[in-house]
Amino acid sequence: MPIGQVIRSHSNIYYVLVEDQELECRPRGKLRLGDLRVLAGDLVEVVDAGIGEGRIDRVLPRRTCLARPPVANADQCLVVFTLRDPAVDLLFLDRLLVQVEQAGLRLLIALNKTDLYPPHETEAFIAAYSGSAGYPVLPVSVREGTGLDALRPYLQNQISVLAGHSGVGKSRLITQLAPGREARVGELSAKMGRGRHTTRHVELIPVPGGGLVADAPGFTHEDFAPMEKRDLGGYFPEFAPFVAACRFPDCLHRREPDCSVKAAHAAGRILPHRYRHYLAFLDEIEAQRKW
Repeated sequence: MPIGQVIRSHSNIYYVLVEDQELECRPRGKLRLGDLRVLAGDLVEVVDAGIGEGRIDRVLPRRTCLARPPVANADQCLVVFTLRDPAVDLLFLDRLLVQVEQAGLRLLIALNKTDLYPPHETEAFIAAYSGSAGYPVLPVSVREGTGLDALRPYLQNQISVLAGHSGVGKSRLITQLAPGREARVGELSAKMGRGRHTTRHVELIPVPGGGLVADAPGFTHEDFAPMEKRDLGGYFPEFAPFVAACRFPDCLHRREPDCSVKAAHAAGRILPHRYRHYLAFLDEIEAQRKW
């Protein structure tokens, strides 16, 4: 039975990519009436009914499954970020990075609109997030078309979910990565300095060379998924070289004596804003648990 991948849906109709052919499918009754919801990204067994139509008989086991946005089998998250237009929001970025780490996806940051910044600002951001934190950071300018050739290899044979504030250029980036596709781009809000949300449904866009990119809202909600407070430090990669030297194995790196993470922060080996955001998130997680 042919196996395809769901790339988008509308109501109870699913569009499945099977060997470069797109079939309009409906799930068999058992799936339609059951608890399992078919998601974009699902690998499914289909029966080809001819004339571009088919039936989904079975959903194969998922490698990963996101609730927001609802995408199955995603491999990585491409975080699109800007330093201006909209203005830099490092607290939002660090929250987003933790959320993606919680979801178990690989991370890649695309710093867009680099044509608007002096080189030293771009270099400082890259040093901050690809240095001690170790995240891959690629400078791009969608408007100028620069940096995209370096980005494309990261997307090949992967399902990539885009994340970031409205207005950072996600839809325009997809237009560049998948030429010929009409982007749904909103105007920037003069009041907020951010774009209106222009993407309402999950859609996986095939990109040249293989791979799918999820044009979808998500990863912008405020709350973290439930976690133990002692696990938060594991989502800050720059803490890893120091935690083993802390006096206490369950150290929260806040008020404990002989904490190597605090010592690394005091020595300038952990960025001040990253450590500050860690403490804020720790307080937030503790407050959630009280409820």
